[in-house]
Amino acid sequence: MRRAARVALWCASLAVIPVIACGQSIERRAADAGAGMVQFHFAARSGVCGDGRGFYRASEDGYYSTMSLGSDGESCGAGPVRVVLVRAGGEIVRIETYAGPLFADPDGGKDLGPVGTREAASYLLGLAGTLDGRPAREAITPAMLADSAVVTPQLMQLARDQSRSRDVRSSAIGWLARRRSESGGVGSDAAVRALEGIVRDQRESESIRRSALSMIGNLDRGEGIPLLIGFAGESDTWIARTAISSLANSGDPRARQFLRDALRQKDLAAENRTTVIRGVGNEYATAADMKLLRDLYPQVDSDQDRNAIISAVGSAGGSVNTDWLLDIARSSTESVARRRQAVSALSRSGDPRVTEALKSLVNRTSQ
Repeated sequence: MRRAARVALWCASLAVIPVIACGQSIERRAADAGAGMVQFHFAARSGVCGDGRGFYRASEDGYYSTMSLGSDGESCGAGPVRVVLVRAGGEIVRIETYAGPLFADPDGGKDLGPVGTREAASYLLGLAGTLDGRPAREAITPAMLADSAVVTPQLMQLARDQSRSRDVRSSAIGWLARRRSESGGVGSDAAVRALEGIVRDQRESESIRRSALSMIGNLDRGEGIPLLIGFAGESDTWIARTAISSLANSGDPRARQFLRDALRQKDLAAENRTTVIRGVGNEYATAADMKLLRDLYPQVDSDQDRNAIISAVGSAGGSVNTDWLLDIARSSTESVARRRQAVSALSRSGDPRVTEALKSLVNRTSQ
């Protein structure tokens, strides 16, 4: 099947996007330009800048660079996004993306001039849905830089399309999560449900499921917390472990309470207990969390867990925690290694009472 026909069929499968808006005009104009390279440009999203030749930057997503030579990377001016389709034998073999002030680029092939942003984004995502290999992945980024383009319907299609490569799907999954709240798109709830469906689909490869789970863990408005709590109880150990790790790094009150409850469970898997301990004792820890860890210390029999508790309590500071660490450092029943760890934790304390105590403790633990 010719690639143009495949683009049309792929676009037609998106009921929310008319076929005529899926880049057929650009497709036709590019075909009419002959077999060589083709370039076109369109308005960029707010926050996108570059030098038009060697690099560009999108403020929401960090720094992106092309392989163009001779750029000093210092000039970042406003301007449109310019896309160059590198073709060989009639097939697209590379897609180059530039942003910033336009300049005459004779090496960029036939210049189609300005095109509509929505048409350009739909056309490029159509290429991502039909091309193979690297060009398919390269087609996604310039579409994300298009001003006012609605991209989440096609991103969701790409994310779910098991015929697409892992790189293309992972990129689509990441962008779907970032653009989930775009105006006129599928909506945040639908985007998150799509990510959840990918994680739960055992027919999917583990790498794709991991990509979706990672993005759920990175949602910045707390939408992913209930899902992560549910995933933490999954029978698939890697899902549970990854979800718990994400919850351990969160300051969301729901995640914090989950960690406290998990720490009290007798049947908490050993491979997850240390992660939970570190999560309870992280930068969001309260005095009650420190007491929970101190009370837990005699009940754990893993060196790794006990060391994690000592480290967390030592990082928290405060007189109660300092006294507890001093008791461990002075204990005759603790191992030398653990007493040394307590001394190390105490050495980071600013409590003046510790200075004199450390002098004798260092001598004792070195014996």
